[in-house]
Amino acid sequence: MKGATTVQEAIDRLAGLLGLADKMPVTIEYRFRGRTGSLAWWMESLMDEGERLKRKVEPPDRTAWNDDMFRQRVFMELVHDTDRNLTNVLVSPQWRVIMIDFTRAFRLWDTVRMAELHRIDRRLLARLEALSRDEVTRAAEAHLTPGEIDAVMKRRDLIVAHYRARMKQLGEVRVLY
Repeated sequence: MKGATTVQEAIDRLAGLLGLADKMPVTIEYRFRGRTGSLAWWMESLMDEGERLKRKVEPPDRTAWNDDMFRQRVFMELVHDTDRNLTNVLVSPQWRVIMIDFTRAFRLWDTVRMAELHRIDRRLLARLEALSRDEVTRAAEAHLTPGEIDAVMKRRDLIVAHYRARMKQLGEVRVLY
């Protein structure tokens, strides 16, 4: 990582390329007292996912909620955030997933936890398939090293191959939504 404070900028740019920008707060890079940091726009939330599960609150539209959670899992595996936990998932007032805190994203590992990846939004899969290294480089080269970009692309390849294999095995109707 070129700088730990630029993680969120890289996250925002990659999410934008994949059509997931609405799943996280708008964040800008800023300087304060000679140090670079990130400033995130506050997003109203009802609770975090840990609290929702503890209180046993069911989403009003379980299908929409689950679809959002599937999108989040794909993105988490793509950026290989090693600190995902239930407090990093907020519930918006409209019952949509808000993803926060990516301080441990963009590890160099080229592995994906396939057990987390069950279903995928067909538009997200198409965007993943179309995502090029050049596009990621243009969007995030100021924030990611070439090795980090390579790792993202390797994980992208693994994710796409995983879903292609699942569709072959189970059929598109059971994998795509």
